[in-house]
Amino acid sequence: IAPGGHATTPPARYTEASLVKKLEELGIGRPSTYASIMGSLAARYVWKKGQALVPDWVAFVVIALMEQHFGELVDYAFTAEMEDDLDEVAGGERGRVDFLKLFYFGDRKHKGLKELVTDLGGIDAARINSIPIGHDADGVLIEARPGKFGPYLKRGEDTASIPGNLAPDELTVRKALEILSAPTGGRLLGLDPASGLEVRVKSGRFGPYVQLAPPPAVATDGK
Repeated sequence: IAPGGHATTPPARYTEASLVKKLEELGIGRPSTYASIMGSLAARYVWKKGQALVPDWVAFVVIALMEQHFGELVDYAFTAEMEDDLDEVAGGERGRVDFLKLFYFGDRKHKGLKELVTDLGGIDAARINSIPIGHDADGVLIEARPGKFGPYLKRGEDTASIPGNLAPDELTVRKALEILSAPTGGRLLGLDPASGLEVRVKSGRFGPYVQLAPPPAVATDGK
């Protein structure tokens, strides 16, 4: 008997071409709508790493919200069926007003949009906006959260910005702990001989960058 190792690899990330191919397989969209779909994704929910489409953290939150509270509307079968319904409306086989009434008010089998959005009090915004990464050695949960000034990590009272060029599937517990333990002001490289300002290297949305910044103020006793 000879021992052997075997490692599986995750599925490749979608590119625009492979995503369009998948939409075609699912019956979602039409050739005339694929460009607008890709444009909406690029503007709100994904960024590119080479040719690959990498989901933003906001995308995870939106998907969680939609699946938990509007599951029927994001079901693949529902979306594909709606494409057929719209084709019937465009072809004059179905009345557009009747179709809109059914979609908005629903019927005995399906809830309409009006009923779905009438009571949103059950949505726990804090829970949906928190994406668990794992636990540290003390069992404290580490979460990723989209924020007004970009995504960030939260562990108890500790927070740290997530580098903009870090893909969500690359954020492991170990990487999260590195980010949380890094100095918040970036790494000091030295002083600029011309201005005397500190030269620091920081991580940004498009990779590392350097910044000139004044040294931190030193508290005195007033003497």
